Amino acid sequence: MTKGRPYTPSQVIFAPTSECNLHCAHCFVKRTGQKLSIDDAIHFLNITKEHLEKVGFSGGEPFLYPEFLYKISRETIKLDLLFDQITTNGDWWKTEGELRTVLRKLYDSGYDGKFSLSADSFHSQQMNRIIIFIKAVQSVFGGNSINIQCVLKDNEPEKTPLKLFPIEENFPDIKIHFLHQSFLSDNKEAWKSHVWFKDDFCEGPGHIFYIHPDGRIAPCCGFANENDALIIGTIKDDYETLLKNAAENKIIRMCYEKGLRKSIPEIKQKMKKAGQKMPGRTKDICTFCDYICRLK
Repeated sequence: MTKGRPYTPSQVIFAPTSECNLHCAHCFVKRTGQKLSIDDAIHFLNITKEHLEKVGFSGGEPFLYPEFLYKISRETIKLDLLFDQITTNGDWWKTEGELRTVLRKLYDSGYDGKFSLSADSFHSQQMNRIIIFIKAVQSVFGGNSINIQCVLKDNEPEKTPLKLFPIEENFPDIKIHFLHQSFLSDNKEAWKSHVWFKDDFCEGPGHIFYIHPDGRIAPCCGFANENDALIIGTIKDDYETLLKNAAENKIIRMCYEKGLRKSIPEIKQKMKKAGQKMPGRTKDICTFCDYICRLK
C-alpha cells in the first residue's frame, strides 16, 4: 500500500523557456517570453548538489534555448550528477543541418540522458519530420535514447495517434507511453467522472524541484505547478529554505503526506459551510490539486 512521506526532492527539472514553436490545445504553459538565467541555474546546482541525483529539462520547448542545454549539461557532468530526460516536440528545427548540429553540440556537452518526444493528435507534427528527428537522435545518442509520450484526447483510442504517427512500424523498439488528456479545474470536462482519482502521494510527478523560466520553483512537474499556492521559493533560494517553505505549505503536505483523496471530506465540509460545493468528481489528481490551489 502506498504511503505518504515528506517532500524530499532529489531531482531538478529546468524549464529554460516558456516559448514553443507549437500551440497545442492541451498545453497549460503560460507564454511569458521569459528565459531562465544560465548563471542562476549553475549557481542553484552548486548549492544543492549534495541533495540532488538527476537533472532534466522541460518547457516550453527547451531546444529553443540550446545554449542553456549545453552549459547546464556541462555543469551537470562537472558536478557528477546524472541526467533524466529532455521533453521535446521534436519539431523545433528548420533544417536537418541545424538539427544535427544542435544534437551534436549537446552530445559534446556531456548529455547522455533520454529524449522524451511528444507526438500525438494535439501536436500535429508531420510524420516525415518526426522520423527525421528520431533518426538524428539515434544516430548521435544511440538507439535506446528516445521514448514517446502520446497524450490521448478525451475518449480517443490509442490506435488513433499511432495511425497519425506509425512509430511501431518504423521504430518497433521505441517505447510509447500513453497519457490521458488533463483539464484545468475550471473546465467542466474535468468533473465528469463517476469515480475519484487514486492517491499516489505525488510519487510520479513529484519530489523534484521544477524551476519555471521566471525562476520560481514548484514541488512537482504536474500542470498544477503554475499555481502560486504551490510555489516554494525561487532559484536564488538554498535547499534548506525551499524545504522549510514546502514543510509550511498546507497543500504540499496534503499532497505528499496526508493524501489528496483523504482531504476530500474535510474540503467538502468547509465548502458546505461557505455555501459552496464541488462541481463533480475527477479521475485526475492534478486537476484536483489545481482545484484546491484555486479555492479562496
